[in-house]
This record gives sequence, C-alpha cells and structure tokens, in this order.
Amino acid sequence: MRLLTFIVVTLLACPHWAAAQDKWFAADKAKHFGAGAALSAAGYGAAGPVTKRRGWRVTIGTSVGLAAGAGKELRDRKRRRGSWRDFVWTAGGTATGVLVAWVIDKAGH
Repeated sequence: MRLLTFIVVTLLACPHWAAAQDKWFAADKAKHFGAGAALSAAGYGAAGPVTKRRGWRVTIGTSVGLAAGAGKELRDRKRRRGSWRDFVWTAGGTATGVLVAWVIDKAGH
C-alpha cells in the first residue's frame, strides 16, 4: 500500500503530461497493458519460491507491475511525454496479470 501511495503522490507531483496526441485507444496502449500483465504475472511467479502465502504473491506481482509502469512514465516525463493514460493501461494489465497468475496458482493446488 505504501508503494501505491508513493506512486500516486509522485505522479500527481508531475505537472507535465502529454495530452494533445495521447488517445485512450492506440497501439502503445496495448503494449503498456501487455507489459503490465507480463511483469506482474512474472513477479507473482517469482514470489512463489519465497513465500507460500498467495496474498504476498499478489502484493509482489502488483508492486512489480505498477513500479515498472510508474518508472517508465516518470522517465518519459523528463522528456515531456509522460502519460496518465499509459499508466492506467499498465495498471489494467497489472491487475489482469496478477489475476491470471492467481487463478492458475489456485487451480494447481
């Protein structure tokens, strides 16, 4: 929860966001969604040998996906190309990736 709070506060402190040409549905949004899903599912899976608790795996997977998305947007912000819409798509992919990993994990036990 602290990581999520940090990410939101950091992104809110960034006033320069590209909006003029940033559409909700574009090819780059699919890439953000896919990257969020892949990274969060990988984070969930990588947490398996570390902890047997699914709650911790969900937390780790979610943290990996959101941290990667926030890091990318903060880097893009320096180039004046940061996008809330990109981050939202990454967050959606993160939620999907963790959910899929959790369902697979649950089905395997």
